[in-house]
Amino acid sequence: MPIKNFIWDFDGTLLDTYPFTTECLQKALLDFGHEVSQTDILEKMMVTIPHAINYYADLYQISDLRDHFKKYNTSEADRPVRIFPHVPEVLKRVRELGADNYIFTNSGDSIYNLLEEAGIRDDFKAVITADDPEFVVKPAPDVIYYLMKQYGGTPENTVMIGDRVCDLESGYNAGCKTCHLLTPAVPQYPPCDWRIENYGQMLEMLK
Repeated sequence: MPIKNFIWDFDGTLLDTYPFTTECLQKALLDFGHEVSQTDILEKMMVTIPHAINYYADLYQISDLRDHFKKYNTSEADRPVRIFPHVPEVLKRVRELGADNYIFTNSGDSIYNLLEEAGIRDDFKAVITADDPEFVVKPAPDVIYYLMKQYGGTPENTVMIGDRVCDLESGYNAGCKTCHLLTPAVPQYPPCDWRIENYGQMLEMLK
C-alpha cells in the first residue's frame, strides 16, 4: 500500500535546530547561575527536548526553567537555523504524489516562524506542537493516532520520519512505518523500515 501520510519530526529532521536549541537552554541555565556545556545539554536533548529541560529543572530545582528556555527559543534575533538540503523538494514531491505532510514535534509554537522563514509552512496539512491541546510527548503514539483518525490515515499507509529514537518509537507504538534520518549530530541506529543519510536519497525513493 502506498504511503499517504508523512509525519515529520521537526528539530534535527527538517531544520538543523540543535545548535540554537542547546544555546537557548544554556542561556536559560545561566540565568540561574548554572554553567553547563552545550555538549552535555545536547546529550540530554537526544532523548527529547522536554527531557533535557526537566532533567536540569530537577537537578537544580528550577521551577520556571521552561519559561526561561521559551524566552530565548522564541527570540527572532540572530537565529542560526538552516533547513536541510532537498527538504523543500521532498515535501513538494510528497504532495505531487497525492500524499500529505504533517509535523509532530516536542517543540512549541515557535516553530511556525521557522517554517515561514524556511518557506515550507504551506507544505504541511497539520502541525502538532507541544503547545497544542492534542499533544502528548514522544514516544507516546497519541498524536499519530490523532492525525490518522482526523485525516483518514491507517498504520499501513502512514510513516513517521525522524532523527532520534523517540521519534521512531512513537511510530513503532502506533504500528506505522518508520523512516530514520541518520545525522552526525545523532549517532543512533534504531530499527526502522527505511534509513536515509540525506534527502537526496528520499527523492530517489519517491520517484
